[in-house]
Amino acid sequence: MGRIAAIVIFTLVSSLSGADSLKTYDTRAIDAFMDGMDLEAAGKYDEAISAYKRALSYDPEAVDIHFSLAKLYLQDQEKDLAMTSLLNVIKYDPRNIDALELLGEISQFNQEHLQALSFFERVIDIDYNNDYAILQSAQIYHVLGDTLKEAEFLIRLWELDTDRVGALHRAESIYLAANDYEKITELYGKLIRRMPTNTDLVGRQIRLFLGMNRFFEAEALMDSLIEVAPYSMDLQSMKTDLVKVMHGEMAAVDYLTDVVKEYPDALELKLKLSQLLIDAGESPTARSLLNEILEISPELSNAVSMLVWTYLDVDDIQQAREILENYLPAFPEDFFLHRLLGSILHDIAVEEPDSVNYQAALDAQRAALELRPNDQQTLHLIANTLELFGHREEVLKTYLQLIEINPEDDLALNNYAYLISEGDVGEDTLRHAAEFVERALQINPDHAPYLDTAGWIYFKLGHVQLAREFIDRSLSINPDNPEVLMHMGDVLEYLGKSNEAYIYFMRADKLK
Repeated sequence: MGRIAAIVIFTLVSSLSGADSLKTYDTRAIDAFMDGMDLEAAGKYDEAISAYKRALSYDPEAVDIHFSLAKLYLQDQEKDLAMTSLLNVIKYDPRNIDALELLGEISQFNQEHLQALSFFERVIDIDYNNDYAILQSAQIYHVLGDTLKEAEFLIRLWELDTDRVGALHRAESIYLAANDYEKITELYGKLIRRMPTNTDLVGRQIRLFLGMNRFFEAEALMDSLIEVAPYSMDLQSMKTDLVKVMHGEMAAVDYLTDVVKEYPDALELKLKLSQLLIDAGESPTARSLLNEILEISPELSNAVSMLVWTYLDVDDIQQAREILENYLPAFPEDFFLHRLLGSILHDIAVEEPDSVNYQAALDAQRAALELRPNDQQTLHLIANTLELFGHREEVLKTYLQLIEINPEDDLALNNYAYLISEGDVGEDTLRHAAEFVERALQINPDHAPYLDTAGWIYFKLGHVQLAREFIDRSLSINPDNPEVLMHMGDVLEYLGKSNEAYIYFMRADKLK
């Protein structure tokens, strides 16, 4: 007998006997077992099963043979027979985790959830951190409707692998649904003590405290964490947000100003401070800080856009344009800066409507669209610019392009409907327009402009009472729209209610 064969037989002897030391054994069991292995490898499963059974007749306590037999039964979808073999495995080896897991799976398949749970609990008793058994237990408790127990196992799963944030989120949602806020705060408190710089956890705990109006606990938690890790810019940023919620914008500005002085190289915090200053109406101060940032890091496109906003915030649109045009060559692929320029030039064209400004706006918008061809906001901006200068056919094509990209773009649906219904058009065109505005109203049924569009189209179709209802609903939402007031006046005039119509026309004139 060769050395390798001897080792194989010795291993089988130990396994078949279930002992740690040599004892008397029946070589017939080993021979039959090895025959079964050969037959299984050759794909002769029925013969392999017979061989394994023959082996068990010689050694009925052989765990490996019972397990091999169970796997073959599973391969043949003989789950009951497999279960019998697996129960024999754990009868002779109660700590056999592989067999217990398979028993749990078969029980789950048979909808015997409590039985499955008992098998997975035995696995966990043997291996407390067995993530597979923990996950299966959580799923079983979910099926059984015991969500609080499910949450316990999900938390254990997350503790074993913090990348499984979905398990943590599910546990959190369970506690929230049960209004068990104490359980959540206890959970996050424990986890934060283990990972004090995990900003996702900290953020969840802070938001929870704020939702429970426990503001001082939120602030105390934040301060304790910053004391542990004052260098964490993420924590400093979160502290700033908390100060803003609790004490207002200027308090947040003061806090972050002090932090930035202590950490002058923290560009992200400087950018955050700049945004806070803009929000607080301190654009000149923000401008100085942003110019300082851009001198050090001219590659920060968000600093450029914020600098532009410091001028837009004070209605200096020409200076905003100049700043952006100066910086834009350094960011040829930055879609957002190109779109911002397109928006600024659009506003300039509105203020100074000439062909030069119109073309400049359109060129900038189309440059942005080249970088992101299906961007709906840019296409709407282009449509608006084209309409401003009377390019009706191009506007219609743009709205149809928007609807093709997103059939539920309610603004495009409404605007297209309104445009094709303008002027002296036939009944077929009006019915076509009605289809589009009806789609818009299905998406956004209480939007005043859409109700007016529908009313006006129905009026042109001769459905006067229906038109009046839609326009009246529009005015109930926004009573000060002069165009809608004029439409109501036209409807009332048509109905012979001249005095009432006059009132609407007068109101419209005052608002123009």
